[in-house]
Amino acid sequence: MAEVKEQQIENLEGQAPPEEVVEESFHLTIRLPGKPNEIKIVTSLRESVLDIKQSIMESPETCAHSCFYLTLNGNRLNDYVELGEVEGMTAETNYSEHDVKLHIARLRDLLAGPYKPNPSAVGIDASMSFLTTVTGEINEEIVQESDKKMDDLFSDEPVPEHIFTNKDINERFQLANIVPKEFQRYAPECIKSLALSGWNPVPHRQKLNGDLLYLIVNTLENDTVHITASTKGFFVNNSNHHTFDPSPRRISAHSLITLLQKVSPLFAQRFVKLQDFITQHHMLEVLPVNTCYPSYPWAVEKPQHTYDPTRLLEPVLQAEESLRDWNDELQSHREMPKSNLQERVLRERLITKIQAEFTEAAVKGALAVVNGSVLPLNPLEPESSHMYVYNNIFFSKGNDGRGTFELLGADEAAHVATGKDLEGVKLLNSIDPEGLYTLASVIVDYKGVRIVAQSIVPGIFRRQDEDAIIYGSVDNGQTVASDSQFHEAVGKQVAKSLHLQEHTVVDAKDQEISLYSSLETKGLLGADGRRYLLDLYRLNPVDIEFQESEKEYPHKMTLLRPELMSMFWEHKFRQWVKVKTDEIKAERGIEDKEEKKEVAEKEEEKKEETETKEVTEKEEEIKIDMSEFQLNFNPDVFTNAKQSDKDLKAQEETVREASKFLRDEVLPSIVLDFASYSIAPLDGEALTKAMHRRGINMRYLGRLAELVSLSKDKRIEHILDLSVQEMIVRASKRLLRTQLANCSLEESTLCISHFFNCLLGTRFNAKPSPVLPEGKQRNDLVWAQWTPQTLKNALIQQVKLRFSYTLDSESIDSLSCVSTLREICLRMGIQVHARNYRTEPLNDEERAAHAAEDAAHQAALNRKKHEPTRGKKNKKPLVAPSRRTTTFLPEDILNVMPTVKQAAARSVFAEETFEAGKVSMSQGHKQLGLELLMESLALHEQTYGFLHPETSKCYATLAMIYHHSEDREAALDLQRKAVISSERTCGIDHPETIHHYLNLGLFEHAAGRTLLALRYMHHALGYWDLLFGLGHPDSATADVSDS
Repeated sequence: MAEVKEQQIENLEGQAPPEEVVEESFHLTIRLPGKPNEIKIVTSLRESVLDIKQSIMESPETCAHSCFYLTLNGNRLNDYVELGEVEGMTAETNYSEHDVKLHIARLRDLLAGPYKPNPSAVGIDASMSFLTTVTGEINEEIVQESDKKMDDLFSDEPVPEHIFTNKDINERFQLANIVPKEFQRYAPECIKSLALSGWNPVPHRQKLNGDLLYLIVNTLENDTVHITASTKGFFVNNSNHHTFDPSPRRISAHSLITLLQKVSPLFAQRFVKLQDFITQHHMLEVLPVNTCYPSYPWAVEKPQHTYDPTRLLEPVLQAEESLRDWNDELQSHREMPKSNLQERVLRERLITKIQAEFTEAAVKGALAVVNGSVLPLNPLEPESSHMYVYNNIFFSKGNDGRGTFELLGADEAAHVATGKDLEGVKLLNSIDPEGLYTLASVIVDYKGVRIVAQSIVPGIFRRQDEDAIIYGSVDNGQTVASDSQFHEAVGKQVAKSLHLQEHTVVDAKDQEISLYSSLETKGLLGADGRRYLLDLYRLNPVDIEFQESEKEYPHKMTLLRPELMSMFWEHKFRQWVKVKTDEIKAERGIEDKEEKKEVAEKEEEKKEETETKEVTEKEEEIKIDMSEFQLNFNPDVFTNAKQSDKDLKAQEETVREASKFLRDEVLPSIVLDFASYSIAPLDGEALTKAMHRRGINMRYLGRLAELVSLSKDKRIEHILDLSVQEMIVRASKRLLRTQLANCSLEESTLCISHFFNCLLGTRFNAKPSPVLPEGKQRNDLVWAQWTPQTLKNALIQQVKLRFSYTLDSESIDSLSCVSTLREICLRMGIQVHARNYRTEPLNDEERAAHAAEDAAHQAALNRKKHEPTRGKKNKKPLVAPSRRTTTFLPEDILNVMPTVKQAAARSVFAEETFEAGKVSMSQGHKQLGLELLMESLALHEQTYGFLHPETSKCYATLAMIYHHSEDREAALDLQRKAVISSERTCGIDHPETIHHYLNLGLFEHAAGRTLLALRYMHHALGYWDLLFGLGHPDSATADVSDS
């Protein structure tokens, strides 16, 4: 055992005062056994010992260590204890079989480099980042503000060449360049293969000697080495392919990396190059994304699939020791104390972690369910009603398999209800009610099938639902339960936060029962004694105005959004406050005094000042009892629930007023926001988020497009184009989803490519023919019968049905090919080949060239016919000219992957601190605002980790503040982190990522590194063109920044 002799802590920010909410970061210097014998880690007192161990294992310099523990004065530290005042050290320890597997898995990941190709993943190129590639070699130094000279601005020296030199500003971005050409994907090769030996499993006698696993390694020197993994470490044994001899040779080491360095000189040389390759990348480019679902690009290069027997190790190395009880883990974390900041941060971190791990397991299980690899619990029932359990997760299909939504739109309503239920889970998780629990929930859409994954409530399969449900109804109101404790818990916490009205429903026996939640929301008492709320899709009331005006809409699950209900409540509250204030003013005669003041204003200035002072003093004395304001919403009004409230009419009128508020107030206001450029969405997702934040459902897209069109405001023409494109994309998604659900996996690429040809490739080929599966005729398949015209008619019909918008053919014909392709791929989980797709027809020169090629080929065939048969066998056969007849081919569809929706945990305290910091900054309190934002950043990093969309926003906000404070180094460091975090969690071409790159360019220019700044600008503007094209108002701002 090697023991560390000293520990050094250097405070980065000075000693924090006792009242500081978040501890400052510090450098932790740790001495290690072997070389290197010392590393520094930036950490804080809130980090656990386990976090430090993870940092050591992920560092390229210390990756050889994966089996060790931290000690203090020879005493082993608990992995789950926070650092606090601990100054730690490392010591090698004995391996277990689990430790050996972890060590080998870590070595595999390390040898593969930062961008490990993984055919086992759900998608290609997960969590990519191009910052290091775009940055390239930096030949400029940062210039401090004090060192800048005015003469430099007017220098006569020639402008050096840069990335925009000789660039045609009218040239459009090529899809083939979505992955930068300079991008280095593959790390230096260190060994040929590493695999489990055929001598596994270890014989009983050798287990007694400490043998755990046998490995076989093929080195770059073409040597085959048999290695034993034992409790003491790794050593080369005397076995070969034919003889089992586990006796050790002299070569041994505690780490497999160290052993391979001794065995193979080429490994030792290449491993140094590998470490250099990894350290060239920013730390955040190397770290795994493990607190949120990773991003997958929609356009990717064709992956090179290489022969690698080592891949077979992955299922063995990653196998769980036992099934996890997801529900108990999640609920146990929720029950952790939260009386102080330290406890809250730890609790939120663990909840975030377990939900991310549940999401990963749920996605794998959903794919297995859709692909038919899991047997249903109820195989004798119709397939639409099948339920599954896999990896201790309950899976069901998002359709109306049991007829619950028959009167509301059947499968259409059930599909919407699953999404609303997930929103309800998010709402309750944000409220965090004491004593009430929600299930871990994930929605996975794959190949046209929606799968709902949930954690399993203890005892749910051991008794009837009627015994477990103690709140709400399971039979559409025939019987209704209302446990008093459950009712009180819902009323005190959930109803108060969501403004739910207590109301009375009547069951089949005419018994009256009081509920806060909807009749369809169920309260369940689990076998663990916890109270669970299920089926949360009706936490908000019906959008009755829309339902009554749109009779042909496909379903009746048209509910108002929670954001709208909050806005409406605040709107009514402000009205109430104004009325109360006016009443009090009237009672005190303030209004008369104001009239007298206007007359006195003309006569006597001194008298006016005295009068104003008196009025102000009286206004300051006005106090209103806010508890008098009561406005709650009954979620069961305008539904089939039978109710007996005396004030039911008033409750219905309140909901109707909220519905009118959405149509008459909120929708016109967002158009004004678009016109004022306070919001300027760049793609469909950004438009969707902007509407949702204002409580507008996407079914109002057609109404929004009409309002924009009626305004005739040229400033928002781009919003009309974006709205129309979004409606077409959503209609396309529904058509594709229907067909893919009935396609086999091998047919899916044929269906998708034909759909794209009919929608986006008609200018190149007006009559595309589908590629049919072997043995099938065109009339056998619905999707194969699509033509550009029938598809266009179907889209027009869908847009009219779902958005009440009349779409003309020209709108479809004028779609931007690349941006529409991107939107559909992102919504459907499609990954296409990153190449330039031709959408324009051939010109005269190209047609002439093709005709000449065909004529030459035909002439060659004719000559071959008249040649003597002797010697023909040795000649190569003539190959016809290869050219595309359609824009898309089935080979262009590289992958179909799942799209995922999850009830992600949110750190309320971190977000509140973040907002408080922004408010303080806007009010001019810069120092206080900066302190709050720094606290928020620490909370984000501790709760979400470095790689998370919320952390990325925090990085970007702080970077902008430091930029305005002229702290160049800090601004650049934070902005680089924002870029990488956004790339890897949101997407390489996400609008947030593009804006982060543009700001990084501005910061680099301000720091004096203009050539580097232009590289960032060029990269961002290319993706901007890919997302929207020309005509976006913000593109002018970006172009000005570039110039």
